[in-house]
Amino acid sequence: MLLDLPSDQDASGRTLGAEELALLAEVIESGTLTSTKGNFVKTLEERFARQLGVKYAYACASGSAAVHTAVAAINPSPGDEIVTTAITDMGALAPILYQSAIPVFADVDPQTYNVTARSIEAVLSERTRAIMVTHLFGNPCEMDEIMELANARNIPVIEDCAQSFMAEHEGQRVGAIGAVGCFSLQQGKHMTTGEGGLVTTNDDAIARRMFLFINKAWGYGDANPDHYFLALNYRLSELQGAVA
Repeated sequence: MLLDLPSDQDASGRTLGAEELALLAEVIESGTLTSTKGNFVKTLEERFARQLGVKYAYACASGSAAVHTAVAAINPSPGDEIVTTAITDMGALAPILYQSAIPVFADVDPQTYNVTARSIEAVLSERTRAIMVTHLFGNPCEMDEIMELANARNIPVIEDCAQSFMAEHEGQRVGAIGAVGCFSLQQGKHMTTGEGGLVTTNDDAIARRMFLFINKAWGYGDANPDHYFLALNYRLSELQGAVA
């Protein structure tokens, strides 16, 4: 039997329409399409942080860019290991390699397809710099056990929430549990701007590195700004911010 499931190529289920068109027109008429000068992306970041219950949220170019920003904010040394899952998008693995770290795969639970605290613990080593969990299909990982394991070893946890927008674990939204949360705004996701992403944290130092990494490591707002380290332009545009 064939199932008639929704597709990201079918716009009939989307609620994009007059409201988005009006906001897009407002951006065009303002003449300010970059988020460094506009207010739509800043408003998105503030509202998303408030909705998720975190201190900081930063918009970026894609879900892959969000994961890259998260890994860069954790700042692994070359050869450090990041434990993750093999059941994920390539965009969640490439950032680990881009930052000269090594992905180490933990096994998944055959019922949930999520990694577990036990499978993570089995592959931890002296080189483990971070743990990246992916909450698959709207189903959060066993975060109590994973956070207990990680906190005991002072290992930061990155949450890939691309498929679990606003999902909750024990009353707390995913993306607000670990050190960093990563979200996607791609066409097939729960909230879309076509392409885009968001990163979240409650940690001041991590937030600073995330902001810089999205902005070519340029110290916007600093008294004597400079490019503080190697980074890319991962900014979201005001047009995408308006749609979000």
